Parts: sequence; structure tokens; C-alpha cells
Amino acid sequence: MNYLIKGKIMSFLFFMVLALILSGQSMANSPAPKEATAKFEIRFMEGMIDHHAMAVHMAQMCIQKEIQDELKSLCNSIATSQQQEIKLMQGWLNDWYDIQHEPEMSKSDSKQMEKLDSLNGAKFEIEFMKNMIKHHWQAVIEGSQCIERAYHDELETLCENIILTQATEIKQMRTWLCEWHNICGSRPKDNNHENS
Repeated sequence: MNYLIKGKIMSFLFFMVLALILSGQSMANSPAPKEATAKFEIRFMEGMIDHHAMAVHMAQMCIQKEIQDELKSLCNSIATSQQQEIKLMQGWLNDWYDIQHEPEMSKSDSKQMEKLDSLNGAKFEIEFMKNMIKHHWQAVIEGSQCIERAYHDELETLCENIILTQATEIKQMRTWLCEWHNICGSRPKDNNHENS
């Protein structure tokens, strides 16, 4: 199965999950009953909004580059799905906790983006995929924590989708690094740090 077909399947699954999330209103507009859980949900969603926004920025940069079509297709998928997830989390923060949160990027992240944007062709592809693998891996780790600690079913379902989607994309980018650039066996390191 080629990546374009896989991408369509993943997009279909994402929008099915999105529909299920939007249809589940049992706990809508209610904060988590325990303060520690509420604080976790707020911190997680604010951090993941910022984290997703950086991935969207990287993906939009990728779309503008002269690179292989399969990678460009993946970047389109990342930009679309993560923008949708940002909107969902912003809505939940507002509905459940009366918090408005706009994405923020640290100075070090901005410098990293400038460095990435200065690259082209194969150099861009390699650095983009290495960076996105690490970025996705952090989201997978934090999504796993979310499943264990979230109160709202909608948020837990979103975290399950983050893990599924981003783990699949990590596997695909590792394959491309190996097939296109002979960089094989690369694995992200678990730095166990919070989102910026």
C-alpha cells in the first residue's frame, strides 16, 4: 500500500474520530471534578496547542519546498489534521475552563525554524524528517500520559488519535530516511520534557 493511499485512510479515520468527538456531549462544558485533573488537562491542552502549532509551521514550510511528492503529501496531512486538533483543544479550553489560548513559540523554537527554512532539497528533507520524528515522538509520549490522566472522554479519544496518527507518520518518515537518504535505524530519544 503506497503512502498516498495510507494518507487517505488516515485522513478518513481522523475525520471519523473527529465526528465521534464532536457528537459526544455528555461531559460538555463541565470542568474535571478534581483540581489536579483539571490542572493536568489545562496544562496538556495549552502545551499541545503550542506543540501542534510548531508542527503546522514546519509542515507549511515543507509544502513550499522543492521536495519529493510523498513527503509534501504528508506535510499537507500534518498541517490539516493538527490545525483541526488545535481548534478542538481551544474550544474545550474555552468550554470547560473559560480559557482562551493562542499558540506561542519560544525563541529557541523560532531559531530552529529559521535554520530549517534555510535548507533546501535533500538537506531540508533529512532535517525536516529528523526534527518531525522527534517532535511527533514527544506528542506520542504526552498523548499516552493524557490517556491515563484525562477526565473528559473527548480529550482521551483525541489523545488516542494523536498516538495512532503520529506513530504511523514516524514509521513512514523513518522508512523514507532509509530509502531516500540511506539513514537507517534512526530512533527518537525520549527526553521526558514538557512542551514549551
